[in-house]
Amino acid sequence: MPKKKSPRQKAVDNLDEWFSKYIRLRDSKDGYCKCITCGKVAFWTKEGMQAGHFQTRAKYSTRWNEKNVNAQCAGCNMVNGGQQYVHGLEIDKKFGEGTADELVVLSHKIVKFTTQELVDMAQFYKEKVGKLLK
Repeated sequence: MPKKKSPRQKAVDNLDEWFSKYIRLRDSKDGYCKCITCGKVAFWTKEGMQAGHFQTRAKYSTRWNEKNVNAQCAGCNMVNGGQQYVHGLEIDKKFGEGTADELVVLSHKIVKFTTQELVDMAQFYKEKVGKLLK
């Protein structure tokens, strides 16, 4: 029998879903995204493109940081371990020199979100997705 998810885990999962959709839509043009690390172009949906993290998702301080997460193909994100070095270089091009270093430092900070904060962030990104889909 599968273990029942806690309200907190449900909130994390929901936030992950809306944040991922937002990142992929943010990085799309006419519905198509370009992989930040290899340049492959694919449709923004999960089947075509993923929301690749520069600093691992395990670190809550950067897990939902918009500069830390970018559209990335499954090959780079999953098969090739995220291509972290190239991802960092591209983050600096996209957001300004030194951004990748700032994200590395930020990723070492301990951050704890309440369940309500996670719910609120999910709602925030759900609304941003709605605006991008109009």
